[in-house]
Amino acid sequence: MRLIFLLVLMVAGIAAMASGHSLYAEFPQEISVNSEIDVWITYGHCHGEKEAPDLSIAQVVSPDGDINELTLEEYQDGLRGKVDIGKPGCYILNFQKEANFFDPKWYGVSGDKELTLNYARAIMTAESGDNYDWSSGDGLEIVPLIDPYNLEVGDEFQAKVLWNGELLDGYYNAVVAKTPSDLLIIQHAEECDVEGDSEDGVISFEFTKPGLWVITVFADSVEECGTWTATNDQESGYYEQGDELEYDAIAPTAYLTLWCS
Repeated sequence: MRLIFLLVLMVAGIAAMASGHSLYAEFPQEISVNSEIDVWITYGHCHGEKEAPDLSIAQVVSPDGDINELTLEEYQDGLRGKVDIGKPGCYILNFQKEANFFDPKWYGVSGDKELTLNYARAIMTAESGDNYDWSSGDGLEIVPLIDPYNLEVGDEFQAKVLWNGELLDGYYNAVVAKTPSDLLIIQHAEECDVEGDSEDGVISFEFTKPGLWVITVFADSVEECGTWTATNDQESGYYEQGDELEYDAIAPTAYLTLWCS
């Protein structure tokens, strides 16, 4: 009985560690038209250990809706790239981490075999908020309901949480990853500035401090069974690239990065 209890605690610990990670981007707060800016994408605790994520998608969506591939290179525990800024409006980084598969039986516990998916967006405003509500209609998305240009402390943020274009409930939290002065905030990675449950697929909270905010939505598991072809080797050797794995549900997480003044 003690062994089963310890195994349950182990699985819970793994889930807790995963939920403490963020897939987010860093970029300048002030962006001018007709310029080139650096962006940096990383995965890990906002205030701790980070790593360069394996991405299956890395794109830039321009204010007129054009989609271009983003060229990235490894740099300081992340991925660095450049974005050309032309006309005013929102330039949206759209990126997705390679999928992973989890089977609780690996740890002697019963439960659904899940395909874990991590979707991320970063909204970079260049003198305008045009196109802030862009949606791909695919996967898990956090789509703002307000113009993100010149957001300030005290403003209310609202967004829709969509799964393949349909509203989906879940839990959300938000944390300030950096201050406007580009200094790391000293706090524990587990601490959140705000958190709550989405109501009818909508999240809403007030910005309490200036900085680069990372919003995370852990959606309710989507009961969609299927087969996934592994795109990588599992670290502990439970599966290898190319293996066909059947899952019972999808566990999606979405991230959104944006600045508040």
